[in-house]
Amino acid sequence: MGVLGKLRQVGNYMRRGWHSTDPDSYSSYRRGRERERKQAERSREEADDSAELEREEVQRGREYEERYAAERAAEEAQTESPRDATGKPE
Repeated sequence: MGVLGKLRQVGNYMRRGWHSTDPDSYSSYRRGRERERKQAERSREEADDSAELEREEVQRGREYEERYAAERAAEEAQTESPRDATGKPE
């Protein structure tokens, strides 16, 4: 085995990432724990984002109702014509 063979061996070792491919190995356990941690973090962030969007939507709905209720009241006040005692428009 010459220099090229040794370099190939080292390259293979590096490509595998210095960890065992055995499912019972510590590196496999560590990768699984890291994956679970990241998954939990993503799901927490998604829950926070959806809660924030829901709060914004509720706030927008309230603002919409308040704004248009005030506009409808103003419009109704303008469209009502003065009526005489009999209830007919003058």
